[in-house]
Amino acid sequence: MTKPRLAITLGDPAGVGCEIVCRAVSSSAVKRVCSPVIFGDKQSLKRSLLKYLKNRMPFEFVESSNIGDSVKMGAPSKKAGIIAASAIYKAVKYCANGKALALVTAPVSKESLKMSGIKYPGHTELLASLTNSKKVAMMMTCGNIHGVMVTRHIPVSKISENIKTKTIVEAVNLSVNFLRKAGKKNIKVVLCGLNPHAGDNSILGFEEKKFILPAYKIIKKSGIDITKPLSADSAWLKTKNGQYDLICAMYHDQIMIALKCINAAKIVNVTIGLPFVRTSPGHGTAFNIAGKNEADASAMIEAILYAARWGKKSRMQS
Repeated sequence: MTKPRLAITLGDPAGVGCEIVCRAVSSSAVKRVCSPVIFGDKQSLKRSLLKYLKNRMPFEFVESSNIGDSVKMGAPSKKAGIIAASAIYKAVKYCANGKALALVTAPVSKESLKMSGIKYPGHTELLASLTNSKKVAMMMTCGNIHGVMVTRHIPVSKISENIKTKTIVEAVNLSVNFLRKAGKKNIKVVLCGLNPHAGDNSILGFEEKKFILPAYKIIKKSGIDITKPLSADSAWLKTKNGQYDLICAMYHDQIMIALKCINAAKIVNVTIGLPFVRTSPGHGTAFNIAGKNEADASAMIEAILYAARWGKKSRMQS
């Protein structure tokens, strides 16, 4: 039986991307489920192959650049941003043309991307632009837990002004449709409030009454099994105990803090709303340990396994 191809980018060459990709694709778990096609900088990969795989290359490689020999490890730079972006461009085109089942991306530096002229704050927004996807969402997974963010990489001071009824409804609908397409049935959703105690009847904030509760009513009317806004601590306890399949949170850390406490090594970032499945490990470039042979590839392995499993399910349901 032919194993599906997965497009995998090496991420920021100054971070741990090359290391965790090399380790992940050489693992028996990954070898069993897919045929990796690696996209990235030739010089950066060459350096990693010598260090981590004894110059073996047990995968297909597509060169997107060849300028990484002078990139300084452990620090953001314009050149690193150019290298990371070039791999994404080629890998997206490869997936869009149907040559790979799914896309898996190693971490990029938002600072490096900005230095290179990329106007988007991260993978999610860049991938949406490259695929002309109008509605996308950032969903984090950890085992059977799925959590979607209404807002993503914005300052805490701007969260409130970016929460709208429409965006809450879109985030839940995109997530539920993704899970249904992958074959999951009877999906139960828990909706987080923004404020402590979900606003406590507007004593502690107005967002629940003005935006979140109206979103709940629209979603509930559409037939989705969803709760009224709950305080985030209660929502997470119930989700961790298996009462809900999807938790919808209002901002980034409302998802990430809980998941990292549950199991940081198993977190996978999934972009939903794209024409193909895209995953990434739920951590960043780890500049502080780049090049030190200390990076844990567990989350990268999880991202690849998730992409292979859910990409196949999605295709079967199409």
